[in-house]
Amino acid sequence: MAGMGVAMAMVAAPKPFLRVFGIPAADVTGTAEFGWRLFAVRNAWVTALALRGDKTAQSAFLPIQLMDQAVFWHAFARRSVPRRAPVLAATVSGAIIALDLRRRSRS
Repeated sequence: MAGMGVAMAMVAAPKPFLRVFGIPAADVTGTAEFGWRLFAVRNAWVTALALRGDKTAQSAFLPIQLMDQAVFWHAFARRSVPRRAPVLAATVSGAIIALDLRRRSRS
């Protein structure tokens, strides 16, 4: 449920949300804003399906988050955004991975 709230906040207002990750609103271009919204819609869609019991969506969390980890650490290494942003994003993603692994171990 928390994932859905975060996704909806990102879709509705990416600039204020990205400030939490250390990215100033002035640095968020129209293209970046669109990309972050797509990222949020993807997460909201998979979460909504998973909450309805869709097994494919539930199975998708781990591979999606592993790919996101690669993107976040690439951004960290390239310094394409302030370093705080990918570290915080990777931490949130890591928490999702941990929760998903816990869910899988209980199944």
